Amino acid sequence: MEIQDRSPEYPLPVKRVGFRGVVRRVTIKSPLGPLQLTALLDLFVEISEERKGAHLSRNVDAINLLQSIPEESWSLEGYVDAIHSELLDLHPYSSSASVRLRTTYWAPLRAYGIEGVEPVRVTLKVTGTRDSKIYTTSVTVKGLTVCPSAQASISEMLRQEGPSPSHVQKVLLTGTIVVPKLVVIRIEDIASSLWSSLSAPAFTLLKKQQEARLVLEAFKNPKFAEDVVREATARMWCRFGRLLPNGSTIRAEVLSLESIHPQNVYAMTYGTTKELKDLDCATLTR
Repeated sequence: MEIQDRSPEYPLPVKRVGFRGVVRRVTIKSPLGPLQLTALLDLFVEISEERKGAHLSRNVDAINLLQSIPEESWSLEGYVDAIHSELLDLHPYSSSASVRLRTTYWAPLRAYGIEGVEPVRVTLKVTGTRDSKIYTTSVTVKGLTVCPSAQASISEMLRQEGPSPSHVQKVLLTGTIVVPKLVVIRIEDIASSLWSSLSAPAFTLLKKQQEARLVLEAFKNPKFAEDVVREATARMWCRFGRLLPNGSTIRAEVLSLESIHPQNVYAMTYGTTKELKDLDCATLTR
């Protein structure tokens, strides 16, 4: 009997044990062609109160076993799901497992006549048992918001119409899809819905005229953090929500890095497929 198979000194279950931050290169198909990504993987299993430990080398075996399959034919969601299944096959004494993948994805962005391919942060997670899994996909984009309250006050103060000065925030906007079965939603579609919900998206490269155009358009489109998360949730639902199985959830959260306050602003909202089904998508124009 190996040491891991013996009884522990304290008979308590361990809900999660494994490796965090395993680095792998993953190649997937995308609208831009084959895309090679560097991924950080967290791989955990559960062990009962009867076991001293888990055979942790099997967590890396679960990744290596997938190398024989052409990864470029896989989605990231499918890749993470396959690792989850391999973990449970290699740890027959465990009833549940958790796999999280974090990477940077490059998504096309077009706004106000400006085009770029921009980095977005992606996190995918599969948790649960062999027969009951929860799939989570999160995408985070960067952009900016213009405060409508300060803009209205300044317009009144200056007695002028049209976009007035205001304070501007750099924001991180995250859209999350939680589903009870494997569904592939393109990262590009999530990112596009999020960028469209901001006063303006952020571009890595802007020439002078593009920079001026972006700023002017942003000031025509002021938004509170509350506006952003509501619109992002609505846009995600209207774009791909009807592809999701019943019981799925769409969530949006924003961290606003405030320019005139020492503290930051956070907002979050979510809705289930049942709660969002009656949203009027005709009002979303951009």
